[in-house]
Amino acid sequence: MRRARPPAPNPFVYGRVLGRDDAACPRPPYEAAILAAVRDRARLALAGDRRLGKSSLIERTHERKRLPLLRWDFHQVLSAEDLVRRAAEDVDAFVRTLSPVARRVTPWLREVGVGIEDIRLGYHGVEASLRTRVPTDHLKRLLGYVAEIAKRRPFSLFIDELQDVRDRLPPREGEAVLGLLRSELQRMRIPCFFAGSARDSFRGLFVSEASPFFESARLLEVEPIPAADFGTFLREQFATGGFELGAEAAQVLLAIGGDSPNDVQHLAHEAWNVAVRRTVGAPELGRALDKILADQTPMGEAWLALLTRRQTRVLLATALCEHLGYATEEFLATAGEPRGAAVVGALKPCVQGAAPIVEKVGSRYRVRSRYLRLWLATRRHLLQELVPSLRAEDAYRAALRRVCPQLPDDLAALP
Repeated sequence: MRRARPPAPNPFVYGRVLGRDDAACPRPPYEAAILAAVRDRARLALAGDRRLGKSSLIERTHERKRLPLLRWDFHQVLSAEDLVRRAAEDVDAFVRTLSPVARRVTPWLREVGVGIEDIRLGYHGVEASLRTRVPTDHLKRLLGYVAEIAKRRPFSLFIDELQDVRDRLPPREGEAVLGLLRSELQRMRIPCFFAGSARDSFRGLFVSEASPFFESARLLEVEPIPAADFGTFLREQFATGGFELGAEAAQVLLAIGGDSPNDVQHLAHEAWNVAVRRTVGAPELGRALDKILADQTPMGEAWLALLTRRQTRVLLATALCEHLGYATEEFLATAGEPRGAAVVGALKPCVQGAAPIVEKVGSRYRVRSRYLRLWLATRRHLLQELVPSLRAEDAYRAALRRVCPQLPDDLAALP
């Protein structure tokens, strides 16, 4: 009796940086720019909206070509001490990958390892942190060890979310750290990469004359993956499991997932898991989206429990009207607020804190998570209770279609 062939592994990955062996939609122009920067020992800053795959582009391109990469992640850095601790631990891990044996027997590598361990130990424990009065001294020492490695081993340095150094640290401290980073990196002949969101603060690091990093890197804008390319990639990956994703269903999947490759892969991942027939279409996408939105329920309900009715209405208005400026007449009417300043105050709990769910982009507010936004927009009864203009079913459905025309009610129209 022949054994049934085991099912193919789900190729769709979300929630983490893609590695060398993960399926990823090719993005030749960006990959070529990254490899050119490595070749020329240049500096390249990738700017773009959140979750467009900037970090994955840098890390996966290096992995595929087996090029060493030291990554520092400064996302939501807490202090200069936290920055040094993170950087020291990352350098220590990087040094260990060079060769555990060499670290024990090679004098310069052994010295680097001992020095990094000394810095790391200086940042463990409250008492040790209190004794550390000049964290930039430790950062300068650490950069000296990085320079020592660079003299003997070719590698790239990638600093992710560099703008958080300026945005989150006290102004003088942040400027001191940025100035030291710029000064020391200029002396190293290694490729340097930076990535940050579309916020003005990241671009400003490289285009503002007042910034220590002014004109220190080529600024490259990362755009969403073209729909035609992403659609082809999705169909090819579904085919590896014997599934057929029609062109129309691929368009719906991309429309629901939005610009973020992570969100598109998330929906594709769940559609793969629920597929029981050869063709993946409306029913599978509907069940996959239901699963994702159900997973959002605990977080969504926990947030709504913290907010007043007024704050809840403004948050729901943000989910429905993120394409509008928060001071526009239509937004204010939906939010039930007389002025834009009242919207700012109502959204404060959602924007601030360690894990904000709303962010401000220019004159607009938007929910940071695509699927949390869809979860909020599909709270029909709550919306109709709090927003009088949406109590008619046709008015609510029209508002929902403006958020995303291909949500579950419309999915059923597909063959």
